[in-house]
Amino acid sequence: MKKKQWIAAIMAVVACMAMSLTPALAGSVDQSTAADGLGTEFTFELKNDPTYTVTITSAVTLTKEGTQVDIVAENVANLDNQKVSVTIAGTDQYRNQMLLEGKTEAGANASLRYQFVMEDGSIIETTGGKNQVNGVELASFTENGTISFTVRPVLTGSSSIKKGVTYTGSMTYGIELTELD
Repeated sequence: MKKKQWIAAIMAVVACMAMSLTPALAGSVDQSTAADGLGTEFTFELKNDPTYTVTITSAVTLTKEGTQVDIVAENVANLDNQKVSVTIAGTDQYRNQMLLEGKTEAGANASLRYQFVMEDGSIIETTGGKNQVNGVELASFTENGTISFTVRPVLTGSSSIKKGVTYTGSMTYGIELTELD
């Protein structure tokens, strides 16, 4: 919505609210009273736009035990019954899998899954389905704060895991204002 349309919509709502209050707050004058004290009081607040800064580590080197990643929200203000939501938007892998890939010295493909272990102990991972974790909320903020989780490689269950390979991959995040639940 364009800024002028947004302001017009807000003014229309304020006008409707004012008209709905008129009977209860209305003053009246008839032929036997003076009109000197009759008036109308107007109120309008143009709210400040929401502000926030979200910082997420741009590069992480995983260890066998897992590596902590922080999502930090700063300068959070004027959210007006909303929250800053950080979700998984996708990965650079086929079907948006949480997967790292590499090549052996002989040129063979190698892959390694990874998972997120959240602060509450829950695990976020993919198991082959398309877009399984897209849209999963990793953190939400209504004020400044930090949410941490551990990124851990899954080192069991796959014959495609090879020693001596440097595995790489990436993930993108969705960051937006959403209504509070």
